[in-house]
Amino acid sequence: MLHFKWLKKDRNKSEAITPAPPNVRGILTVRKVDDLLARHKGMIVQINELAGLSERNFNRYYLHALRNFARFVQLLPASEVHHHAGPGGMLAHTLEVCVNALKLRRSYLLSETGGAEEIAAKQDLWTYAVFLAALCHDLAKVAVDQTVTVYDLDHQAKSWSPWDSFLDEQGAWYSTAFLHGRQYRLHEKASLLLIHRIIPGYALNWISGDRYIFAQWLACVSGDLDNASSIGEIVGIADGKSVATNLGADASRMPMVKTKPLHEKMLTALRYLLNAGELPLNRNGAAGWISGDDCWLVSKRTVDAIRDQLTQEGHTGIPTKNGRLFDILQEHGVLIPCGDKAIWPVVVQGEGWRNELTMIRIAVAKIWSNPENRPKAFEGRIIPVEMEASTKLDASAGNEKSRPRHEIMQMKTGSDQALFEESQHNQVIDTNLTTEPEEESSVSIRQRPQHEFDLLNFLPSDESALDESQPANPDPDTITTEPKNHLNAQSESAVPVNDETDDPAETFFAWLRNGIQSGEIKTNRPKARVHVVNEGVALMTPGIFQDYASAQTNGNTDWASIQKKVLKKNWHVRDAQSLNVIKYRVEGGNKSAAINVILFHEVSLVFGGKELPTANPHLTKIHS
Repeated sequence: MLHFKWLKKDRNKSEAITPAPPNVRGILTVRKVDDLLARHKGMIVQINELAGLSERNFNRYYLHALRNFARFVQLLPASEVHHHAGPGGMLAHTLEVCVNALKLRRSYLLSETGGAEEIAAKQDLWTYAVFLAALCHDLAKVAVDQTVTVYDLDHQAKSWSPWDSFLDEQGAWYSTAFLHGRQYRLHEKASLLLIHRIIPGYALNWISGDRYIFAQWLACVSGDLDNASSIGEIVGIADGKSVATNLGADASRMPMVKTKPLHEKMLTALRYLLNAGELPLNRNGAAGWISGDDCWLVSKRTVDAIRDQLTQEGHTGIPTKNGRLFDILQEHGVLIPCGDKAIWPVVVQGEGWRNELTMIRIAVAKIWSNPENRPKAFEGRIIPVEMEASTKLDASAGNEKSRPRHEIMQMKTGSDQALFEESQHNQVIDTNLTTEPEEESSVSIRQRPQHEFDLLNFLPSDESALDESQPANPDPDTITTEPKNHLNAQSESAVPVNDETDDPAETFFAWLRNGIQSGEIKTNRPKARVHVVNEGVALMTPGIFQDYASAQTNGNTDWASIQKKVLKKNWHVRDAQSLNVIKYRVEGGNKSAAINVILFHEVSLVFGGKELPTANPHLTKIHS
C-alpha cells in the first residue's frame, strides 16, 4: 500500500510571504508540486489503484509524469467560459479524465492480434498508453490558447515561454488571459511538442517500443481521431464525462454535485459558442451583432445552437420547444424583453447590405463579465422595427411600406449572401412555434448515453430533420430521370461548376461550394450534411435540401422541388437497382444506424477546387 508521504502538506511550516504585485487582475501564486497534488489526493490514489503496479513502478512511470504535469500547468484554467474555467481547472479536469479513462480501460480488450498471450503480456503497456493520452490530451492549451504573464520577486513582468521552461523557473506569480480569435483545436497539434516536459525519456522508450500502440497514442494526443482507434475512443468518452460533470450534466448520478439551473447552463453554452466562433459576430450573415451594451442574436439560430451544444455535453431534459427556452431566459432576466415578449423584430444595417430579422437581446455584461474580453462593437446600425417604422420606413417607397410584416425580406449585395442561414420564413416559424421536432423523437435522441454521441452525433440533425412536421418527403426514386448505364459515365460527363447561373440545380451547388469554402457548411463533422466517402461525396437527404431552402431570402423555395431539379441533372450515382437514394451505415463503438444519401462521384461539384478532406471512416456503403 502506498502512503504518499509527499501528499501530507506540513501546514505548520511557514513560508516567507512576499506581497504579490498590486493591481493585477486574477493574479495567482506559483505553487510547489506537492501543494498542487495534495488538493487532489483522492484522484491520485485512484490512479494508483487502477494502474495496478508496484509502488516503485507507479512512482517511476505514473507519479513522475503527474508531478511534471502539475508543475507545468500550475493553477491555470482549462477554458475561458466553459468547463473548469476557474483557477486550477486544467489540473482538475486532466486528473478527472485520467481516472475516467483508466476505469473505462478495464472494459476494453486492447490488443493488436487478439491473442491471449499478447493481451496478458501488454496489458500494462496499453494501460499506460491510455493514461498518458488522457494526461496529455489538452496539454498545449495553456501554451497556445492563453497568454501567461509571469512576475518575479521584484514584480517585473514578462511573458511565460512554455516551450523551454516551467512557470516556477521564471517567477513567483502569474496571470493569464485567453487569446481571442485563436485557432480552434490548435492545441491538439501542438501537444506533441510539449510531451518532453511531461513524460520522462525512459517512459517514452517503453511506449514507443510497440509501434502499434505508439501510433494510436500519437494519433490521440495530436487530435487525429480517425487513427486513434480504441485509445482515442476511451479518452474521448472520459473527457466528455469530465466536462459534463463540471457543467452539471451528470448531477443526477452524482448527488454531491450541485445542480446548475438551466438558464445558467444555457448562458455557459452561449459563451462557449461565441468564443469558439460557432456563432459568428458583426458581419453580414452572422449570428449576432454587438451594439452599445447589448448583444443582438438571431433567435432561432442561437437557441438551436445552444440546445445542440448542451445535448452534446450530455445534458438531459432540455426543452425541445424554442418558445420554452425563450421563456426560461426571460423569466431569469437573461433576456431584455421587447414589451412582454422575448423576440425583437430588428433591422441590421451595414455597408451595402440590410437585413430584417427576429432577434433576442442580451446585455453584453451577462456574456462577457470582463470588459477587456468583449468583442468590438458593430460598425453598422441595429434598429428595432418599431423605431424603423416610425422614421426611415415611412419615407421609403410604396411596396416596401405596404409589405406585410411576416414577409420580412433581406436586401443584400455580395455573393456571400447565399450563405445566410436565417431566412425570415424560418424566423416566423420560430416565433409561432410550429416546426419544432416532435417531442418523442427529440427525447429519444437526448436520452442516449453521452458516449454514444461519438457515433451518433452525425445522426440527431438528420433524425430531427426527418421527423419535423414538414411536407411529406416525395420519394426521390419516383422522380423521372434519364438513367445512365455506367457509373464511370457520370464522372466522365461534363459537369459545370458555375457560381453565376440561373439554373436552380447549379445555384444549389454554388451555394454548397460557397458554404464549404467559408466554413458555414461543415463536412465530416457532427451534424454535418456533407460527408466525404470512399465512393465520392455523400449529401444527406432531405436535410441538405431543407437547409438550402431555409437559407433562401425569397421565402418561397420548396426544398422538394430543388431536390427534384438536382436529381434530374443525372449527376448523381444510382444504386444497383437504379434508385436515386443510396443507403450508408454510420458505425462506431457498438452502435450503428442507416442513413439516406445522394452520392456524387464528381467531387468538384461540391468542393470546387478546394482540397478534398479524407473519407469519413464512420460511413460505409450498404450494398443491396
